[in-house]
This record gives sequence, C-alpha cells and structure tokens, in this order.
Amino acid sequence: MSPQGRDTEFTLSDVTAVFESRDDYAEPLTASEVADRLDCSRRTALNKLHKLQEGTDLKSKKVGGRSRVWWIPVNV
Repeated sequence: MSPQGRDTEFTLSDVTAVFESRDDYAEPLTASEVADRLDCSRRTALNKLHKLQEGTDLKSKKVGGRSRVWWIPVNV
C-alpha cells in the first residue's frame, strides 16, 4: 500500500484499466484488490469505484456483512 500523503492522482481510467487488463475480464474484484493493483489506499480505490458506478456500466454487489465486489458486465 502507498504511504499516506502520497501526491499520486488516480483517474477513473486508471481504475477501469485494472478491470480491462486482466485475463478474466468478468471476474469481480474487491476494493482492496483494485487498491493493490493501483498501489493506493483502499479508501481511494473505493471512492473511484463509487464514482465509476455512477457514470458507467460498473456494477457492484454486497457479498457479506461489509464486503462488496465490483465488475464490468460482459455481453455474450
């Protein structure tokens, strides 16, 4: 995880690229997995995921008490 106070900015495109660059495009990811791939905090990843969900096809689903997964639907 990145040190606190890091000046790096992550765009919504950076987050979308995390989903698009995987072998299994449809596999859901957690905010922690996105954060690990971007080397940012979980909170930063979560904020970006919520923003993406508002303006794109990104979907999410609660899978536990406080757990959520995120994915981009694949049309087959």
